[in-house]
Amino acid sequence: MGAFGGCGVGAAMATPGQRRAVQQFESGTGTVELVQGGVAGDTGWIVVIERSLVTFAGRSEPVRWDLRVTEIFEQRDGDWARVHRHADPLVDRHPLETILPLLP
Repeated sequence: MGAFGGCGVGAAMATPGQRRAVQQFESGTGTVELVQGGVAGDTGWIVVIERSLVTFAGRSEPVRWDLRVTEIFEQRDGDWARVHRHADPLVDRHPLETILPLLP
């Protein structure tokens, strides 16, 4: 589920979209705020707010690019591997009238 919409399963589908998304970003700075996290057995998770100021390719002024993020990790042979990441820009609350035009 890419930052600009859509959904792809597996590297063959996701990688081309990730490469297109990366090309949209020129530079930026940011911080990460931990909301919650934990470990249960071989599974770990974090929920964070990524707060960024980003300059997109072809644009001169940086813009706010804040994301609420959930990441799931799995312990494999003593190391932690990220197995899932979901991020969306709905950090701020919005009225229904603002969200409805985004729906198909």
